[in-house]
Amino acid sequence: MILRSFLASAALVAFVCGASMDGANKQPAKPMFQSVDPSKATLVGSGEGKEYCAVCGMSLVKFYKTNHVWNGKQVASLHCLYEITGGKIPSDAQVVDTKNLNLIDVNKAFYVVGSKIKGTMTRNSKYAFSSEADAKEFQAENGGEIVNFAKAYEIAGQDFAGDNKMIKAKREGGVYAHGKEFYETNCAKTDAKSFKAISELKAHLKKTCDAKGASKAPEYDKHLQAAALYLWDAPANLGSSGKDAKAKKAEKIVVPEGAKCPVCGMLVGKNPNWAAMIEIQGGENLYFDGVKDLMKYYFQKGKGFDKIFVTDYYKLHKIDAKSAFYVLGSDVLGPMGDELIAFDSESAAKTFAKDHGGKSVLKFDEIQESVIEGL
Repeated sequence: MILRSFLASAALVAFVCGASMDGANKQPAKPMFQSVDPSKATLVGSGEGKEYCAVCGMSLVKFYKTNHVWNGKQVASLHCLYEITGGKIPSDAQVVDTKNLNLIDVNKAFYVVGSKIKGTMTRNSKYAFSSEADAKEFQAENGGEIVNFAKAYEIAGQDFAGDNKMIKAKREGGVYAHGKEFYETNCAKTDAKSFKAISELKAHLKKTCDAKGASKAPEYDKHLQAAALYLWDAPANLGSSGKDAKAKKAEKIVVPEGAKCPVCGMLVGKNPNWAAMIEIQGGENLYFDGVKDLMKYYFQKGKGFDKIFVTDYYKLHKIDAKSAFYVLGSDVLGPMGDELIAFDSESAAKTFAKDHGGKSVLKFDEIQESVIEGL
């Protein structure tokens, strides 16, 4: 009877908070193909920056299956290897065996180029295997051409200019701006010129960019990566970070201790980076553990609220809910499962939707009650 009562209570909580039992049990989105458990990754570097690519700063574990090693430096991709070697093919490099995850001699590897599996820093993927049989097995399932290292390196060179153009467009299309905002809101002032590589800079930022609990943010590594790129590349069109910028730090939603979501009863402070709120003039403000529950309350009470705020997913800022943009149907889950993900700009929302399988981008007035009921 006790067990039955417990299960019934759990089901009631799930129902009240808007998550079906199926939704509550929904598994998080699968990690990228390139990613592995940290315990299975071999990192050869030393020092604080060893977990990041020496060329692009990206997480080596996150992009492990395309890692290469040369001259004691570990990089995230063949594209990065081509850059660090200056287009001169190395004779003593290593690459991660996509299947077995160990480092192997590039000259003994079988590369599958152009498969349907997304690549790293390139539109033309390149994955290596220690045996031709493994390469053929991968090819049979995913397509592509099997070549040796010399040919794969040559192809990386042919792709290099086009891939750089793609990378530049993505960074200028929102990454730098995101990095600037995150850096100025969460990080201690940092001189990028004092670091020898972007990997060292990013490791430093990881230690210092934790103002207001930023490290608890969803996809914290993406925020760090954007900040590192902003400082390392120093895009002139975004200006510099100084005292004026610091003085204009964006506000966050500060959740009072003990505040509970009026829809599901959860403590909102447990997930502050998902917080949403309604300011009540002359009364006690209301706090919610996500946009979904905020909108439920909004519709239930007849939409009679003027001051409504949500948290920008990337920047973690408090933003006006009525001017925000929301991604519906992505693979990112909130505290209560499927969620509307908020952004302060349409471009940021569209970028996120593209990266995370979002079905649509909605303005506040486009969110219908039926949409909320379907989450």
